[in-house]
Amino acid sequence: MENPQDPGNVAVIERDIELIKHESSYPLKRKPSRTLLYLRNRANTSNVTIMVLSSILGILLFHRVFSLYMSHRRWINAPITYMERPCRSPQYETLKDDSSKICITTLTDSKSTSRFQRFMRWRNFDGILELTWQNKLDYANKHGYLLFDGSDLIDTSRPPAWSKILAVLHLLNEDKCDWVMWTDADTVVMNSNRRIQDFIPADPTKHLLVGSDNGGGYNSGVFLLRNTEWSRQFLQDWWDMRSFVRPPGMALSGDNNAMKALLREMPDFNQHVLSPARCTFNSFAKFLTLSEQMNVISHLDEQKWYNSEDYYHKGDFLAHTPGYDNKADCLRLLLHEAR
Repeated sequence: MENPQDPGNVAVIERDIELIKHESSYPLKRKPSRTLLYLRNRANTSNVTIMVLSSILGILLFHRVFSLYMSHRRWINAPITYMERPCRSPQYETLKDDSSKICITTLTDSKSTSRFQRFMRWRNFDGILELTWQNKLDYANKHGYLLFDGSDLIDTSRPPAWSKILAVLHLLNEDKCDWVMWTDADTVVMNSNRRIQDFIPADPTKHLLVGSDNGGGYNSGVFLLRNTEWSRQFLQDWWDMRSFVRPPGMALSGDNNAMKALLREMPDFNQHVLSPARCTFNSFAKFLTLSEQMNVISHLDEQKWYNSEDYYHKGDFLAHTPGYDNKADCLRLLLHEAR
């Protein structure tokens, strides 16, 4: 074996080290890939602009095609629409004074001047308020309530659902309503014999009535507020939660998540908020496709919505259609059953 300490071997090793250092200072150039060569040759301002615009147009096209597909699905009423089940009465003393001024409000973006906002929305609300307005008006006239269309108050810098806050504030401040009931446009009064006084609390320290939501928390589609400073501050705090505002075109606008977060963090929730059974004033309607109906009819009692207080059954006060894209057809089905 050669001795590495031999002067001749040491010289060879030192020479090799110097050669390696020299070569490392001049690395071999790798041949660029065809993709990189193409981008180098083609990447100028106009081409980049065209690529970006093409991507955006592709996304918009997919958005519109998918939303149109979802909005044209065909539904039928679930069997529970024609079946009665008990709904628990509020577990608190209710208002008996008929002299209170009770107001109802709703709105739609059909009057919005923002064409971009209306184009980008995921669900089609065109004609929804026109379908349900007479139903709400007949109910209000029957019991002497004021019905207000808040569509002219829409703030186009946000998705339209956020403007429910502005509509309720308007009635609290301008019309001096004692209680204001917000109802989404996609709601139908199903049992007009039920009065709002039947679930308004007599306790003057209770300011907000709100129902539960699927998946936890609370649903902002229907709620009631007493005309107090607490209520106005609640609405202002809710409006100020700008980090929850979603961009146009999203399926959800962010207002419901904002309210959930606000109520979750509220230190005086138990002192001022009541949440009766959802069937009291915000029953979720259930619809099925024809194939789904055929699959569940033989084992109806196994469905989570069967006999549930969260879902609309015959005799409930109001039916709400959250989560359905083809709202017009769903609402026509409900209106046919409204009494």
